[in-house]
Amino acid sequence: MRKWKKCALAAVLAALCALSTACGIIGGDEEQGPVDNVKVSDAYFGLAWYQSGTLNPVLDNTNINRVLCEALYEGLFEVTSNFTAENVLCESYEGDGTTFTFTLRGDVTFWSGEPLTAADVVASLEAAHYNESSPFYNRLTEVSSIEAVGTNQVRIVLSSPNINFPRLLDIPIYREGSADSGSFADGTGPYRPVEGENQWTLEANENWHGGFLGSIRHITLVTMTRADTALSSFQTGDVSLMRASRIDPNPPNVGGSVDTVQTASASLHYLGFNYNDPLLSSSGVRRALSAALSRQSLCETQLQTFADPAILPVNPQPADSSLSLNMSADPNGAAQLLLEALQSDTGGSSEDEPSDTEDEYTDNEYTGEGDGSGGESDSGETESDGSSSPSGVGSEAETVLSIRLLVNSDNAFKVAAAQQIAASWNALDGISVTVDAQPYETFVSRLQSGDFDVYYGETQLTADFDLRPLLSSGGSLNYGGYSGESMASAIAAMRSGDNVVGFYQTFLEEMPIVPIAFECDQIIIRKGLIDNYQPAPYNAFAGLETWTSPE
Repeated sequence: MRKWKKCALAAVLAALCALSTACGIIGGDEEQGPVDNVKVSDAYFGLAWYQSGTLNPVLDNTNINRVLCEALYEGLFEVTSNFTAENVLCESYEGDGTTFTFTLRGDVTFWSGEPLTAADVVASLEAAHYNESSPFYNRLTEVSSIEAVGTNQVRIVLSSPNINFPRLLDIPIYREGSADSGSFADGTGPYRPVEGENQWTLEANENWHGGFLGSIRHITLVTMTRADTALSSFQTGDVSLMRASRIDPNPPNVGGSVDTVQTASASLHYLGFNYNDPLLSSSGVRRALSAALSRQSLCETQLQTFADPAILPVNPQPADSSLSLNMSADPNGAAQLLLEALQSDTGGSSEDEPSDTEDEYTDNEYTGEGDGSGGESDSGETESDGSSSPSGVGSEAETVLSIRLLVNSDNAFKVAAAQQIAASWNALDGISVTVDAQPYETFVSRLQSGDFDVYYGETQLTADFDLRPLLSSGGSLNYGGYSGESMASAIAAMRSGDNVVGFYQTFLEEMPIVPIAFECDQIIIRKGLIDNYQPAPYNAFAGLETWTSPE
């Protein structure tokens, strides 16, 4: 009897579900599609639009329009908060690291109602591939060919293996030929642009393959005549959402009722070394300097909790039991490593010999204030040639390693971090560290000339965490002249997917640079507009179908 009651109750619940609009079945076998029952917000929502920029989302390189493009366009993939590639316009793909074949979704149409085809994807990616002014140009420099295979497949061949290449393909896709229309290029995103009598707005895209939007269905575009006026428009309430860096020479003073949301980034803060110094070219010395740092404390204090500590130059840090990743300081271990390194006759391994290659600097290596930043020493002088050792760890010792830690004086957060790093190193016997804070122009000049001991740097890595510019001989960001055959082999094995953990182990052994943290990006939004707001690293509108209005 009790079993019968349970079955009857289950049948009643199933019937109730069938009658509900959420289940999509009403009467008999007739099926109904999903019902849009989200409570639509009537609150004002404004986005900045810099009209002087191009209307082609692949070629527009203005920071203001970045957020706008994320509402209008989609890529083959979206990069998630743990830096994996999540399918968007791509249904599936296969590849061996060098040749990739991407199969497109069959249910995607543009705002115009035209279906997405392989020709559209090829046109969009080639626009980025062949235009150096595109903000996506550097992602495709190793692409040998892009071709359509029928109407729904795209084949891309690389000049060298990169198993993580799909992470780079969140490049916006638009309909072939529509970028020449003089208006917005035709996109597939959740919103579509609509021109009114006096103003452009974004309205819900009825053809969107993602289904119904969340609570925000209407967005007002606020025209900017200058690229630097978005923040003031946010402060006045005309703009409702924007990106604004926190660890910045001039951090935004937004004030008022604001929600601040962090997203993971590939912006690496690190310490670089001059390999012409025989002691700094010792991997043991570099490991000692790394072990002396409390990355956790640096992130919680000087970096304003807007950074995640890192020992390896990838984000997030790998969860592998074979790796020892201590984010706190280990002063005793650092002292022992330093003593052993300074007692070495060679002062470093053959893999650490400096490179004679003069590094090339280009303006587009820098994103904002600190990308690829470097530093300088006064003369690189030390009070020892590296063959003698301090009198002892834990006792008064002569200075055998003098370091000038160069940092950009325009960024107060980085100066404070450099001072804390210097204090940690000065606590080790045998080391004397001073902070050399210089204006940005001087800072860059010394970087270019290789005139530094150690520098506090920041660089915006790509989402596949390509480290060759930093760690390859002659790399565009390898200002200190690091060169190592084992590191080159380890990087190649990681990029091909053959031995990722092997790269991590090689890096921890060599410590060619000392990672500190990955800075977090910041999105600011007027309070009370959205609940359940969870943006992705490169998409402020990720998950917008789950947005709800605050009660």
